[in-house]
Amino acid sequence: MVNNALTAANRKLIVSRGLVMGILASLGLVYFFNNSLYLFVCLLTFYILLFLLWKPLRPGIVIFSVQLQWVQVFAYVLWMNSMDWDMDKLSNHGGIAVIMSCLGLIAMSATISLGIRNIAVPTMEQFHVQAKRINEKKVLLLYLFSTFILGSLGLIVGGQSGLLQIIWTIGSLKWVFFMVYGYVAWINKKNRLILVLIILFEFTSSLYSYFSNFKDVLFYTIILSLTFIRRINFKQFVYGVLISAAVLMLMLTWTAIKGDYRNFLNQGRKQQVVEVSRSEAFSKIGEKLSSLTWDDYMNVTGLFLYRVQYILHLGKTMDRVPDLIPHEYGKVWWENISFVLMPRLFFPDKPIYEATVKTNKYTGFRYAGFKQGTSYSLGYFADSYIDFGYAGMFMPLVLIALYVVWIYRGLYGFQNINILFRYAIINTALINFTTFEADGLFLFGRLTLLGLVFWAFNKFVFRYIQDWLYKPSQK
Repeated sequence: MVNNALTAANRKLIVSRGLVMGILASLGLVYFFNNSLYLFVCLLTFYILLFLLWKPLRPGIVIFSVQLQWVQVFAYVLWMNSMDWDMDKLSNHGGIAVIMSCLGLIAMSATISLGIRNIAVPTMEQFHVQAKRINEKKVLLLYLFSTFILGSLGLIVGGQSGLLQIIWTIGSLKWVFFMVYGYVAWINKKNRLILVLIILFEFTSSLYSYFSNFKDVLFYTIILSLTFIRRINFKQFVYGVLISAAVLMLMLTWTAIKGDYRNFLNQGRKQQVVEVSRSEAFSKIGEKLSSLTWDDYMNVTGLFLYRVQYILHLGKTMDRVPDLIPHEYGKVWWENISFVLMPRLFFPDKPIYEATVKTNKYTGFRYAGFKQGTSYSLGYFADSYIDFGYAGMFMPLVLIALYVVWIYRGLYGFQNINILFRYAIINTALINFTTFEADGLFLFGRLTLLGLVFWAFNKFVFRYIQDWLYKPSQK
């Protein structure tokens, strides 16, 4: 009876009564802000997504992926409010685009929830057993190898190789080993200092690049920690607010300095290259940080919200389709899928896909494209609307959710692989499901490639890596 009660507790997210009152209060307070209807819809959507997807001791990517997309929807409402604009200021369909996006996220979340609800969630005791079997030093060696060796393979084969996409995918193994090490350190409550040093290394080293993808390590760290949150109370709420505030300040800071910093990196060449030394780059960052003022943060807030949101493309698409451009009735998604199913490895003459061309066509914008070294995606919600309209767009969205479920169940089903490995693999394979702005072709392509590569590694490689990682007494 006691074991059954513990298992039931593991399967449910425990929410305190005080937090429930806070949720109700937050829904009521939006009445006093501009665009209150859309704030209410967004907040209500957030809580529904939480209810549908968050289960303790489940891979954190399940809730993180959809909630991060929700952030990009919510950011549009905050952007409009920060500018003191009505929701339809920039697009006649800005408001309906927000509502349809919230409904779409709910539909996908409900599909995912139903698709994986009967998969058994391990208990904390089972996690401890699995963590004890793994040699932490060997996992650290694998992380270092995949970071410095596998991460360099893309440079060796060159940018035009048909193998490049697969090599990039194999390079993402570093995040599998990062998460396995993180799980073991978290569960065994040792070597956490080394984990912190790895996070700091990933963060600082990523700054020495044109795109500075420091957010990757932050996202994977958050995904890792979400697995172990079993109760939402006032303390957890405060932690969440503090972490969100820290990430927000970090992103605002980066938005404020990255323009000048990138110009310094490429020395005015207007190319996505680095022409300075690492020490010079970090000195430039320090110089920019020391000169930042509160007014700088205020000035970049609107720009930051604009860059985070991706509702504007959907709204502008709704402005033009079907009034100026007819619905495509499946053509857009067929082109997305057929392009992915022609791998460049076997079709070397396949043309380069230019997402900006489609974006300009359906939004009416005139973005610079591939020749100028930029790319602007339309977003897979817009792809779905273009093909099938308001009601029909939910069909491809639900199918995408089912595809995510299929990948999740397929990778989780390798029972001979340590549960910590499977969690790390699932989190890494589904990381591209976190972007609301993802073009339908990119989303389907990356999910397919990562799913296939990790399925193959699960079946043919990871069991041997696991044997090497296991302590002799645990084999």
